[in-house]
Amino acid sequence: MRIKRKAESNNWYVCRFVDEHNHDLLPAKFVSYLPAYRKLSDVDRAHMDSLRQVGISIPKIYESITAQAGGFNLVTFTKRDMYNVVRRQRAMQSSDVNAVLRYFNVGTEQNMCDLFWSDGRSQDDYKIFGDVLAFDATYG
Repeated sequence: MRIKRKAESNNWYVCRFVDEHNHDLLPAKFVSYLPAYRKLSDVDRAHMDSLRQVGISIPKIYESITAQAGGFNLVTFTKRDMYNVVRRQRAMQSSDVNAVLRYFNVGTEQNMCDLFWSDGRSQDDYKIFGDVLAFDATYG
């Protein structure tokens, strides 16, 4: 597709469109390996977490899940997806929010309603610009 702008009106238009692929399409048996089609369900995540807590490695967990499903081709995610979940979980555990919760020892029955966080760089920026930008990090 080629798009150009009309000089007189500044509107954009499609000047050329080729309705053919310039490459071979992926065979259907490999489509499930594309990122858009891979999904690690909440049940699979919980299963993986419980097995990791008793010391079972990701490769062994993946092997177990594929055996239960009846083969690699019937599992909706890859071993790399499992490693990515673990990496994100570790990043969350070492985040500022979790550090604050650990510092204040906030348990499951207690709720923290508001917390104002201001690091040194933010304070310096406020001195220079005189503005504050606030956002709700808990929103969906």
